[in-house]
Amino acid sequence: MAEKIIYKNHCTPQEQADFATGNDRYYLDSDVGKKLTGVCESKASTTGSLVVGTFSSTITLNSTKFIYAKNTDTSESDYLLLNIGSMGAVIKLMPEESFASDVGSTASDSLTVVITASGTPGYEYIQGT
Repeated sequence: MAEKIIYKNHCTPQEQADFATGNDRYYLDSDVGKKLTGVCESKASTTGSLVVGTFSSTITLNSTKFIYAKNTDTSESDYLLLNIGSMGAVIKLMPEESFASDVGSTASDSLTVVITASGTPGYEYIQGT
């Protein structure tokens, strides 16, 4: 049986209303009510199984074409950091946030994804190679 990963992401655009006063609050932008969405069939040919655990040390995933990761922590303070390749692209996942995407820019790209954390959050991930 052939395996393939099809994933869908979305975000709701936000903007920072006042940069000058150091206000760090964000608001829905002028596209209020709109979501930016996308559907993609992953370039990964092999799908790993779901890995679930509590963070204790750095997790290094080599030869990655697709990554799904979720911070399952409920403490509301511990976060996960995904460092994708050597490009300096870092994704911060707060409790209950997740991230799913192909990594690299071409079908032949395989990158290393390093997962680190603040504290000991619960996590889950799937790696596609």
